[in-house]
Amino acid sequence: MKKHFYALLAIVGLLCFNPNFATAAVRSLPTTENPADAQRKAAAAEQKAAAREKATAAKQVSKMKKLSVKSRRFTAKMERMVLVVLGLQESKTVTSPRQLRRQLHGHQKQLKTHAKFMSRIRRSHTHD
Repeated sequence: MKKHFYALLAIVGLLCFNPNFATAAVRSLPTTENPADAQRKAAAAEQKAAAREKATAAKQVSKMKKLSVKSRRFTAKMERMVLVVLGLQESKTVTSPRQLRRQLHGHQKQLKTHAKFMSRIRRSHTHD
């Protein structure tokens, strides 16, 4: 008996709280508006719908642009990788000779500065 009561209660609840049921009940009420107001409201609704469609189209265009940029980047990376694998281009991880010389010069300069500093310290400690 309880199962039937709960099933009936659930069905009544679905019918009463269903938004489509509520809007159907509201629509069935007679309207007391004049035709000019109804036309104005219809025009406003059409404008809102057109604006929504325009915004949706703009979002879609933006989404497609982002996807095309991402796919172009991916394609460029894949092309470069294939060329590196085939040996037609150097990998970006390979350091150029110019960059190696620059790094070596910087390291030598750092060692030279450190040596000067240490010699000053040694001189100051021996003279005291």
